[in-house]
Amino acid sequence: MAFKDLHKLKKVVVVEKEFIQAKHLVVGKDIFALTTYRALQEKYGQDQVRLLSEDTILKSDLLPKGPSTVRGENNQKIIKALYPEAISEITSGQALFYKDMTWKSFGGRSKPEALKFNEEFFATTRFNINAEMIFPELKIAEEFLSKLNSEAYQVRLKSISRYNDGFKVECLNGTEFECEKLYFGQSPYQYLEFYSQKNELSDVFIEFCESTKTPSALFVKFIFEKPISEMQETLFIPLSYTHDWGHFVGEFNLLLNSKSEEQEIEFIHFLDEDQASEEDVSKVIRLLKKNMEKIFEKYSKIKAREYIVLEQEIGCLKIDNDLFMRSLTEGKNESKNLFLLGINAPIIDTQCEDLSFEYSKSEVDIMARALLVHSMLLKKI
Repeated sequence: MAFKDLHKLKKVVVVEKEFIQAKHLVVGKDIFALTTYRALQEKYGQDQVRLLSEDTILKSDLLPKGPSTVRGENNQKIIKALYPEAISEITSGQALFYKDMTWKSFGGRSKPEALKFNEEFFATTRFNINAEMIFPELKIAEEFLSKLNSEAYQVRLKSISRYNDGFKVECLNGTEFECEKLYFGQSPYQYLEFYSQKNELSDVFIEFCESTKTPSALFVKFIFEKPISEMQETLFIPLSYTHDWGHFVGEFNLLLNSKSEEQEIEFIHFLDEDQASEEDVSKVIRLLKKNMEKIFEKYSKIKAREYIVLEQEIGCLKIDNDLFMRSLTEGKNESKNLFLLGINAPIIDTQCEDLSFEYSKSEVDIMARALLVHSMLLKKI
C-alpha cells in the first residue's frame, strides 16, 4: 500500500464536459463503493451503472489507512457473524503510551496525556482480519484497479440536487449525471456539503449529516529496510507533555518480500480544524521524528522511506442511527433512492430484518460498520 505524498502535485487532466444518464451512479473509491459498483453492473448491466471516483483510484484508497480500525468485542462479534472465515487472531497485549522515558499500559496508575478526538478507540483491543477473504478483488488489486480506472469518471464533484425521484450530480468541469439511484461513498456530512438546495432537506436529516463531521487526520508511514522494533502493541506517542496536542498513534508491521525483510509503522494524528496548514503539518511531523529518534535506538541507523497524506474525512465514532431512522419517518423523503456507503454510513433497521445475530448499532465502528452496511446493501441490490 502506498500513500500519496502531501507535497506532490497531481497532474491536471482536462476532461470535456459530458451529459450522462444512468439508472445507478456510484460516487466513491474505497473497496465498499467499488464492489457495490461491480455488483450493480453484474445485476443491471454495464450500460445502467456509472462510477464517479473524482480522481485516480489508488491501492491505498481501498481500505482505511493507519492503525487497525478493527477493534472491540462488539465489532469482532459482527465481523465474525458476517465473515467467520476472515477472523485470524486477536492481538495480545494492551495498547501502550510513552511517558517518563518508558512504555506504560492504559488502565494502570500512570495516566497518559489527554486523549483527543477518536484516540480512545485505538486504546481498545484489536483483532486481525484477512480482508482478501472478504474482498477477493484485493488479491488482484492492480488488475482490479486498472479496469476500474479505465471506466471511472475522474472529475471533481461540485453539487448534488434532486431531479424527479432521482438525482442530478454536477462536476466542476461541467459534466452532469442524471441517475435514478445514488450510492454515495463519502460521509453523510460530505453529502450535505455537496447538496445544493438545503432548504429541501428536513432538520432531522441535516442534524444527522452534521453529526458525522470528523476532524482531519494526518497519516504518516515509515518503511524501514530492516526491523527497528519487535513491539506489536498499538503505540501512543504524545506530541507534547505540556500541551494537549494529542498523540501519534501507530503500529508496526513486518513486510516480507523476495529481496529483504522490511518493517513498516503507520501513524495517525488528529488535527484541529485550524491547524491543517502545511506549516502546521510539517511541525507535527518534525515532533514525531524527534520522538522516534529518542524512543527507538535503531530509528536513525536504518534507512526508511516515508509517505504522508492528509485526509479530511475519517471514521466517526458517534453516528446516531436512531436520528437517521427518524429522518425516514419525519423527513421530506430525502433518503429515497439514496444509499450511503462506507465507514460512516447509517445502519437502517429495515435492512437488518434477516440478520440472525444481536448487535448494538451505537457500538458498530468504522470497519465493522462499513462491512455490516455493505453486506446488507448487497442483499438488497
